[in-house]
Amino acid sequence: MSLLLDATAIADNFDGAPISDLVQQVIDQAIAERASDIHLEPYQDKFLVRARIDGRMTQYAEYPPRLAAAITSRVKVMAKMNIVERRRPQDGQFTTSFQGRQIDVRVASVATINGEKIVMRLLDSNRPTVELSELGMSPSQLVTFERMFSANNGLILVAGPTGSGKSTTLHSALKIVAVDHKNVVTIEDPVEYVVPGITQIPVHEANDAGFAVQLRAVIRQDPDIIMVGETRDVETARISVQAALTGHLVFSTIHATDAVGAIYRLIQMDIEAHLLASAFRGAISQRLIRRICEECAEEYVPSAAERKILKLHKLSAESLRKGQGCAACRNTGYRERIAAFQILESNEAMSEIMVTRPQPSLFRKLAMESGMTSMEYEAVRLASEGVTTLDEALTLAVAHDLA
Repeated sequence: MSLLLDATAIADNFDGAPISDLVQQVIDQAIAERASDIHLEPYQDKFLVRARIDGRMTQYAEYPPRLAAAITSRVKVMAKMNIVERRRPQDGQFTTSFQGRQIDVRVASVATINGEKIVMRLLDSNRPTVELSELGMSPSQLVTFERMFSANNGLILVAGPTGSGKSTTLHSALKIVAVDHKNVVTIEDPVEYVVPGITQIPVHEANDAGFAVQLRAVIRQDPDIIMVGETRDVETARISVQAALTGHLVFSTIHATDAVGAIYRLIQMDIEAHLLASAFRGAISQRLIRRICEECAEEYVPSAAERKILKLHKLSAESLRKGQGCAACRNTGYRERIAAFQILESNEAMSEIMVTRPQPSLFRKLAMESGMTSMEYEAVRLASEGVTTLDEALTLAVAHDLA
């Protein structure tokens, strides 16, 4: 990618205006290319601007290191951060307009050996939510998902690393459950989507209004359905379980490697197994995988090695697809992402064994016997259906196994 502004020209005309233009052009181009994060990285001999697009880091530009302080200061001014303080981590935020949309930009700084590194997370709270049928679930998974989220009470967990699409999944579910006769309340940090017809509450940790505090207050607001943006601590976990046991449908995200791991994260937080067994309705684990670019997609006959991989997963395909690379996908062959899901729905047998706090391997075996599929299988299934490539599917499978 070419430089957004000529670095030499900026160096020769060093004042506030060119730097502000540079920063705004970086942000605008990142938004236009669907980037989730922008990284401003100082090194001894250069200053890099990189962006994360479809989960992959991409270099935007390289500038002389002497411009690092000016660019960093400009971003910190926009985010209302202390430009004098360069040794302690700081957080800030600002909004910017792009093609009539308001984009929320969350800024985080940290000191490195070569100066401050800045990361800007781009959040478009007014972007449309994704329909459930477009998330990436198989037909049988979609039926299970809708059954879980149509329950009147219980606890549902959505697991996955940061940036794996958990919030997108939950907000897609909110569109189903947010009906006129239900009081739906969310507690989020930050509010990533604006959903009409529900009450959305932002978390303010600095003002002692974190998840646990807000959740305790929400329970007194006569809710039917509560979405907790993230279960970070024991107190939030305990209140969520208690709310699920007292007639509320509660769903929350949690950091865990898979659906079974989500249960054991709560057990590790010393949530009593018998209470968890009574409250737990199901868990969902997900990972994002790159989609084949539709502008340059081509079909081909799978090789013997690829047929072997498909057969290993009890799948087959007469043809597979891959992107050849074009301007629309920046010659990567991929454009946008879709999720591979693992869905675990609790049943009586699982509830009984959960009380005994069995080893995860035993619980996972029972879940698989009850219909849960592996993340690797779901990724390969998406490849067999021409949504992604086998290479991408296997990359996700390896990353999931190492998690």
